[in-house]
Amino acid sequence: MYATALRRTVCAALVSVVAACGSPASWGAVEDAAGERQRVECRGTAGPAVVLVHGIGDRAGSASFQKVLEKLPDERRVCRYDRPGAGDSPPPKGGGRDAAQLDRELDAVVRMADPDRPVLLVGHSFGSYPVLHYVAGHRERVAGVVLVDAVDPRLGLLQALGVASWSQVSMAKENLDLPAVQEQTASSVDRSAAVLGGLPMVVVRRERGTTAAWLAAQERLAGLSRRGRLVVAAGSGHEVPTDNPAAVVDAINQLGAG
Repeated sequence: MYATALRRTVCAALVSVVAACGSPASWGAVEDAAGERQRVECRGTAGPAVVLVHGIGDRAGSASFQKVLEKLPDERRVCRYDRPGAGDSPPPKGGGRDAAQLDRELDAVVRMADPDRPVLLVGHSFGSYPVLHYVAGHRERVAGVVLVDAVDPRLGLLQALGVASWSQVSMAKENLDLPAVQEQTASSVDRSAAVLGGLPMVVVRRERGTTAAWLAAQERLAGLSRRGRLVVAAGSGHEVPTDNPAAVVDAINQLGAG
């Protein structure tokens, strides 16, 4: 009964869903509050719901979480999405997309995952930016956070990627205003220490190919919450969801077994 009611609520609440909401796991194109379209896949009914947020790059998309999905129980409520211009989503209508736009896109998926109860957010790499910005503004909608070899906004995207200019950052067709995203997200993290203080959080970092600056950034991320924990994904490089999906699933389970 709950699953049927939830699917009806989601179909009615979102502006546009063009796939069958009744299937156990289906892709749908949903339109967020700013009129951008993005593909979302949801499955399961058992909560707390999990929302997966992918990184950035020419090949970035929610497919990076496929092995994580395969290790989560089929009944677990999970949603993943391709931001506009990434993965299988169409390009956004315009450029200059900032952190506020990323926030609206993520909020549309959170409300699809569960319109009534807080969710668990999982952000990989650059996915930490929309996750942390969202927590700062919507703390009541977040039950916990998993950051997976995430970029610390206080380290900065350029330093994290080892590039000298914004033009060197690959972002498929997302048309992001990356300097604005960087500034706004770092500012929201700086302002939200009190909000994040008691948030259940697990930071999962890679084992291979680290630097001193990256290790320090992972420690800082875990320190955002007094309930933050830092764990190492054994044998993994940066693509932890592919290299060691069990580490991501373990972190999700630590925060909420449903």
